[in-house]
Amino acid sequence: MNTLIALTLLMSTIFSPAQAADCIEKACIDVYTQDGKIVIEGRKGSGPVQKKAVVPAPTKTRKAIVRKPVAPKPKVTGSGKPKVVTSTKKPVVRKKPTPASTSSATSLNDKLIEMLPTAGIAYSPSFQPLIKVPVYFWCDIPEEVTKKLEIVGEAVTVKLKPTFIWHYGDGTFYMTRKAGATYPDGEIRHSYTNPGHYLVELITRWEGEFTVQGVTLAIPGKIDSVSVLPITVVAAPSRFTPPVLYQKGNS
Repeated sequence: MNTLIALTLLMSTIFSPAQAADCIEKACIDVYTQDGKIVIEGRKGSGPVQKKAVVPAPTKTRKAIVRKPVAPKPKVTGSGKPKVVTSTKKPVVRKKPTPASTSSATSLNDKLIEMLPTAGIAYSPSFQPLIKVPVYFWCDIPEEVTKKLEIVGEAVTVKLKPTFIWHYGDGTFYMTRKAGATYPDGEIRHSYTNPGHYLVELITRWEGEFTVQGVTLAIPGKIDSVSVLPITVVAAPSRFTPPVLYQKGNS
């Protein structure tokens, strides 16, 4: 049996301002179908989603320039003796920039995606079934799937049910909730009138509901997957047997 669920964790979904206001105290959960997948979105909180601190790129720090004091020219005063004046300025040292601080996050925002498989189908008898003899069909999809998930701290239960639409390739079809079975228990069976090659097509139509915080809602939209399998139907072999003649007097 195929694995039904493959989960991929993604980030950054979009909620309207009204929805964002309702998601402060409790989580907002939404489940819907998109591109043949089941999508589960959740948001909780009112602030921005936590992001890593952006540290500015390092800049080159200029070295402090130290100038040697230069003795000025002697200045002649009234006493006739030269007076020497020296420079007292200190070199300027530039400080390195400090990285920006990290802002605290106050909201969660996640998305989960469920991938639904294409059904595998089979029939019996598996080798050249005969015309006017029932052929039994079945698939490997369960009749109900229940999955329990967790998103933004909330428990979500998703229930999915498939509807099977069998097209036998000769213009007839059959719709059922059953997955079918082999002879003699299977209810999905069909007899072909004429020999030939046919393409059996199975459409699996998924629909369901989800439960969160004690509330159950229907999942909007439907998901269809298609499986195709060839089948060759043959006529029953016939043999001509001449009549047996009995002569009189023979025992």
